[in-house]
Amino acid sequence: MNERELASLIARAVSDADLADTDIPAIDLYLDQILSLVADKNAVASARYRERALTKTMINNYSKDGLISPIEGKKYTKEHIIEMLLVYALKNTLSISEIKRVLIGARNDCGFTGKDLTACYHRFLSIKEGNRARTADTVFSLLKEDGLDMTNDSDFLVALLDILSLSAYLKTVAQEMLESRYTDPDKAERERREREKAEKREREEAEKAEKREREKAEKAEKREKNEREREEKRREKEGATIDQG
Repeated sequence: MNERELASLIARAVSDADLADTDIPAIDLYLDQILSLVADKNAVASARYRERALTKTMINNYSKDGLISPIEGKKYTKEHIIEMLLVYALKNTLSISEIKRVLIGARNDCGFTGKDLTACYHRFLSIKEGNRARTADTVFSLLKEDGLDMTNDSDFLVALLDILSLSAYLKTVAQEMLESRYTDPDKAERERREREKAEKREREEAEKAEKREREKAEKAEKREKNEREREEKRREKEGATIDQG
């Protein structure tokens, strides 16, 4: 692969299409209208991104998981749509639980309103546009600094690993950032479940111990009963022997 081919590949790789906040009507929209807006914008993206369509199921799951603020009725506000777009933008890098931590953290820990998130989304898109160009510069700079020739099969593999390692480190940095700033919204629920499990284990152990003690007492009582019965039979036998004598 020569430099021209690599440049073309990178251009395709960064050719996604974002629905800007200014493209979203100020009125509340039904879900089908939102999907149509996103699909129309996504139609100009490269094939890789056109295949990543936003669906009803995805949005319903976002709502169910608490990534999107609760809605009233069947229509979504502009702020709801921004939340959807943020999830959509982050889901290829972060897990759903991590995205939830970011969005709920922004709302709860930082007090962000829907307008605040919209403003951040607007700024994010302008920065992202610069990242498209920055990606090509970064890749070519990386190859040059590491002495990798993309026309060489061995170097091609090493270059792929090189880029992936940088991507992994950047992702880890982002994860460390979100963990250092935003509260884990599911932590309290996990701790509650752990407490319930521990309490259940304690109850089960106590019940087992009580059962063992009960069985032990029953066995002891049975032994005593058997001994009394044997003693009574022995005495009856001795009495019968005396009577015969």
